[in-house]
Formats: sequence, structure tokens, C-alpha cells
Amino acid sequence: MSTKYFYEQSKFSEFKSKKTYHELLDMTDGEFEDWARLIRKEIVDAWDIDGQPPVKGKTEEQIISHFGKLKKDECNFFIKDDEDKESLGIIKNFNKSQSVVNQFFPTMLKTRISIGESADGGTSIYDYFAEDSLEGGFIKTMARAVKRDSMYAWCRSLTTVKDENPFWNGQTPYKFVKEVYDGKIFKGKWENYDIVLHRTTEASIRKYGPLNETKQTYGTILFLTGKQVRRLVKEGFLNKRQISNIGDIPNSKTLKNGKVVNYVYNVRWYEKSDGIFPKIIQAFRLGLGQPAVNFPALTAKWIYENYTNHIEQEEPLHIYDSSSGWGGRIAGAMSSRKKVHYVGTDPNPDNFIDDLGISRYEYMAKFYNDKVVDTHSEAMSNFFAVEKQGNTYELFQDGSELIKNNPEFQKYKGKLDISFTSPPYFNREQYSQDENQSFKAYGEYDDWRDNFLRPTLTTIYEYLKNDRYILWNIADIKIGKSIYFPLEQDSIDILQSLGGEYKGKLKMTMAAMIGANVNKRESIETGMKNLVQVGSTWYKYEPIFVFHKK
Repeated sequence: MSTKYFYEQSKFSEFKSKKTYHELLDMTDGEFEDWARLIRKEIVDAWDIDGQPPVKGKTEEQIISHFGKLKKDECNFFIKDDEDKESLGIIKNFNKSQSVVNQFFPTMLKTRISIGESADGGTSIYDYFAEDSLEGGFIKTMARAVKRDSMYAWCRSLTTVKDENPFWNGQTPYKFVKEVYDGKIFKGKWENYDIVLHRTTEASIRKYGPLNETKQTYGTILFLTGKQVRRLVKEGFLNKRQISNIGDIPNSKTLKNGKVVNYVYNVRWYEKSDGIFPKIIQAFRLGLGQPAVNFPALTAKWIYENYTNHIEQEEPLHIYDSSSGWGGRIAGAMSSRKKVHYVGTDPNPDNFIDDLGISRYEYMAKFYNDKVVDTHSEAMSNFFAVEKQGNTYELFQDGSELIKNNPEFQKYKGKLDISFTSPPYFNREQYSQDENQSFKAYGEYDDWRDNFLRPTLTTIYEYLKNDRYILWNIADIKIGKSIYFPLEQDSIDILQSLGGEYKGKLKMTMAAMIGANVNKRESIETGMKNLVQVGSTWYKYEPIFVFHKK
């Protein structure tokens, strides 16, 4: 059997750490810490030995199916944006099929994300599993995100909304807990359910609505007081498992500044047979630092097809991607209905397969062409002698600021039909710790701007044909409250100095994280940039700047 250089479905079912949420609640603090250490070891072993990061993954057949969906997709996610004169429109693309690209790049979640001016101190999700110094932080995160279920992956709060908990019959939460003990609540199809209490502050629960003292609700959320919980415990209506997440049961706490924080207690319900996997993956991704994000393949496909419509095509369109990243843009090229030739470069050694002597980009592109039948490409008369023909590609391993010195790349000078990329955001995402990475070679922002950003953009501009477009996805990086490195404006200034005509920007909306609520007023107060409203919802967006070479 030939070796596969992509991961498939995880083997979580074989882990010794495989438990139900109910079993975790039964653990003492020491037992839980031992469990967290075990799952940490099993994850890192699977990652290092089998190349399987902690994600659910798809089977090979499912990957092929999703790749086929990329080819068929019409990319109907563009929205006009008439409110902003600089805006060329909004791209709202949350298609899930494109995520299978990640499975060809197993080191993606090893990307370290730095905060602030320096690259020092950047951590990856992998680091939380592998680094001894982060073990304590990992255990605390698992206690918060998993055992206390801060993301509501396993539990639901008891509310007055009947559709949310059909077994609630209008009783007070105090009476509800007693009736759970008496076996009056969880019976019939609900017999495999139980409750667990969660402590929260009055200030937090108030956001759900006004207080109703008689029903003991804030809005629709039912709550218990500390006094009631202590009485229920004393009288035997609550067992250790059901209060395992709240420790002591205080009414309030006085902070060092004299402020009094009042507590209330939510009743949550859950299914006892509900396993930790695969829901725990969400805790890994959102609780252990910031994960690297791939560029959406369908957004790349849409850009290639829409910003080349003015070209009378007689041969493959030449696409240049100066930072191939995690393969999203080459996947977009392979799935394009136009005939294209993708030219990409990336110096990340983790994305080279030594056994085959090719990059992971080439491996994935060949897999795509071999496995996905091309029945949706535009008819190109007298173009190819065979009916099935995948799009073509050539990959380099040079840094984009140096690639113009490569004789093999120089053949593309004056032959590129479009350039589209998402370059490194200075030192924010550390794709590897190789010395050829731009944040390593150019450690200060001014040095990076002058010796990486400018020569990269100069090569793009010089190698592009006339009457062609450059699309450049980059965003400022925050280094303090309302203080940013100006990657956006520096990019615009450089391309305009080369002769590029700035046409405006596309706004690519970002999917909101669990529990995150983009609020315009609060976002402005905290210095958050790049917000756009779609319908009644506010999204953070990444700009894609568009330039025309006359």
C-alpha cells in the first residue's frame, strides 16, 4: 500500500483518554489532571508519529467528494457594498468543503502566533501539547473549557423556553433540582440525562434580560442562589458530581479594590453518554491560543475567475502566488473552471515531502487532478486533445523577495495574468522556525518592509502583463491599544510608487468564533479595525486590496 501524505479521520476512538462528559464530572481534581496529561500525550504522539493533528478529518473518499464540490461551486457569495466608496464589495464565504485542503498540511496548527511588536513568545496549538512549560496552562484550559464547559459543547442551561428543554414544566429551579433527584424529570426518552451546576456572576447573567424574583430568572435563564444550593446539598438533593464544577458555594466575593461580586448558580443539563470526542476539538482550537487559518479555496477561485474576465483566453491564464501558505489558493486554481497555470513559491521546509522530492502543494494538486473528474471547465476549442485535463502548476521554494534571482522563475517575466496572495503579516504568524522565514530574516518592521515587502511587490509588478490585476490580502497587526504596524498603507504606497492604480478593496468576512460577539461600539473602543455589517450582523473582515497595472 502506497504511503499517503495527508491525514484522514482521527483515531480518537482508540485513545485511552476516551471518556464521556459524565465520567469527567465524576473525577476528583487529581484524577482530572491525570486525564488531561494522558490526552495531551496521546494527541502529541499521534501528531508526531502518524502526522495526525487534533482535528476530526475526512476519509480519502470524503476528501475527493469535497474537492469535487469545489469544482462545481458557482461561488455565489459576493455582496455589493454601496455604503463605502473604497469598497469593491463583500465576500462572505463560509463553505465547509474547502477545509479538506488542511489535511494535506499537517503542520498547520504548529504555526506560532505572536502578540505585540516582537516575535518572541509566540505559541502554537501544538506547543500546548508538546512543551513541558505549558502543561499547567493546558490542564487549566481543559478544566475551564471541557469540565466546566465554558463553550457549551456538552451542556445546555435550564431556561423558560419550552423548546429548549421540554422536560421543564414551569417549576422554580429549586423545585426542579428536587424533582430531578426524585426521578420525576429525566424519564422516558430523557432517562439518560443529568444536571450539573455552574457558578456565574450576577453581572454576567443580567445580559440575558431583567430579573424576575418570583420565577428566579434573568430573562429566560433560571438560576439558584448560593443559599439555595447549600440547602440542596445539605438535604442530599445534589450529589458531588452535580456540584463538582463549583467548589465552595459562596453568595459573593469582595475584591481587593472593595468591589463586591455577587454570584448565582445556573442549572445545566447534559446527556450522560455524550463523549468528549470530537467536541473537545473546539476546545483545542479556541482555548489553546489562536489557530492558523487557511485561505478559502473558493474565494481564490472566485478572484481568479472574476479578475481575468477581460482577458481573451487562448492559453492557460498564468496565476502567481508569492506566498503559497497552506494550499488554499492552489486548491482554488485547481478547481477553477477556467484553464489556468498556477505559479507559487513558499520557503517553508515543512511543506516539502523529502521522500517524493516534491512539495505538498504539488502533491495535493496532482491528487486533485487525478481524483476529480473535470466536467465543469469552460470549453476551450482546439486547446487540449483529451477531454479530461486538470489545471497545471509549478512550485518554487524561494522567498518571494529573492525569487527573481532564480533562473527557472525568470521565464515568467511579463507573462503573469494575475497575482493574488496573502503574504506573511510580518511576525504575527510564524509558519516555521526556519531561518529563511521572513520574520527571522528581517526582525524589525522597517527592515521587513524595505527588504521583504517592497522587493516582493516589485517582482509581482514587474512580472505582470499590462492590463492585469494584483490582489493583495494583508491587514495591519495590532501591537498595542489602537496601535498597529501599518501593513495595509505601506502595501498601497509601495504598489502606487511602482505605477499600480489602486482600485479599492474587497472585504472578506471572517467567521465569528464561538462565544464571540462583534459589537461595533465596543470594537471601536478597543481599537478593533475592519468591521462590516451584513444584514443585522457585524463581522470582522480582512481587506483584499486591488491594483491595476495599465
